[in-house]
Amino acid sequence: MGAEDLRPAYLRGPRVHLRSMVADDKERAAAWLDAPFLANAAAAEKTLKDEHGAGSDTRSRRRLAIVRTEDGEVAGSVQVVSHDGHRTCWLDFEMAPWPPDADAVRAEALRLLVHWLRDETELMVVTVEVGADEPETIASAEAVGMVRSARLREWFGRPGGRADCLVYQALNPRWEVRDA
Repeated sequence: MGAEDLRPAYLRGPRVHLRSMVADDKERAAAWLDAPFLANAAAAEKTLKDEHGAGSDTRSRRRLAIVRTEDGEVAGSVQVVSHDGHRTCWLDFEMAPWPPDADAVRAEALRLLVHWLRDETELMVVTVEVGADEPETIASAEAVGMVRSARLREWFGRPGGRADCLVYQALNPRWEVRDA
């Protein structure tokens, strides 16, 4: 079974699809593993073993590869983190720093994830942190009904400066309390 066999139909968009991480992804570590220094295959392999090994709780933290549909290249990853029995979750994106369309790729992955997590698996709240300098991801978050709930000033370090962190949340309307 290859990586192509791991593409679920419900996590597939026109430009990208999401799939489970595989051992071969260690060779593309710089594309999906955010580290202070450029990540190598050994560090990526250790990360994959730690996250998916026998002692890890894969129910509370799952990493998915973000893959370009056209060429099968890993463009980044997203961790889906939940510490409360899957009622709420945080999305933590780690994107390859070099492609010029990283924001568009992240935006499409966000649309797929919010639809899957909020609408299909019926989580109560899906939360994501977005850089204020990522306009396509912000537009995608707002298009799928996410609401900005916080702004953290100068949160992300960027080449030549810093960017604010915008916290967006998708609230599941099935869980809203009408008279609260």
